Amino acid sequence: MLIDERKKEILDITKEKTYISVEELAKMVFASEATIRRDLADLASAGLIKRVRGGASALAPSTGEVSTLIRQQTNIVEKKRIAQAALSFLREGESYFIDSSTTVGQMIPFLKNFTDITVITNGFDNAASLSNCVSFSSYMAPGIIAGNVGSSIGPDTVDFVSRFNVDAFLFSCRGFSLEMGPSEGTIEQQRVKSAMAKRSRKKILLVDHTKFGKTLLASDCPLEDVDIIVTDRQPPAEYLEAFARMNIKLVNAEELAKH
Repeated sequence: MLIDERKKEILDITKEKTYISVEELAKMVFASEATIRRDLADLASAGLIKRVRGGASALAPSTGEVSTLIRQQTNIVEKKRIAQAALSFLREGESYFIDSSTTVGQMIPFLKNFTDITVITNGFDNAASLSNCVSFSSYMAPGIIAGNVGSSIGPDTVDFVSRFNVDAFLFSCRGFSLEMGPSEGTIEQQRVKSAMAKRSRKKILLVDHTKFGKTLLASDCPLEDVDIIVTDRQPPAEYLEAFARMNIKLVNAEELAKH
């Protein structure tokens, strides 16, 4: 299902309220109540909201997690630029963890140019995309199905990724701050990413500007452990100073796209 602007607005509103009626939504987004009911039915079928008699509520407002369906349709141009900029850090003969993020997923179509790399992921959509790359080895981590965010989680996932020693971990995050580094909305997602980070010689964070200044429930790894940050806009001065102090390489994909 494609999420149009009105439905995105409805989703944003439900995140802010415990419950909202069809009548209230109709007034807020300037649509008829019949249209709102159809939109709510579509969003509920996609597992994005919970239908309540006469209205709707957020599916899981406290987790900070966002459905894969939403993430796939958000900041697409920026994510693609970031993914293309990060490709320069990949080399033949190396191995990589990639998380379930849609930002990192934008890299996968470009990986078809490689013939001798190994890729391990816990993301269902990313694994499906990797299945089209027949020229190198790729693995899907087993575990509990976290359907809304399209990934495997849990102790089996952590155990599986902990068996590998890889050259780099390419990952994104739900929030990013100088105090807490990259962070996630659930401890289950964090545990998998933390395990991947621990078994990687290099950590490459792909993060768009909308994540800066946000801190969610659980941190993936300390900021000083990150080696490279690829983003789509120049961060504020305090971030640049911290990156220089911690010897973190910054890549501005927006600037690269201009050349």
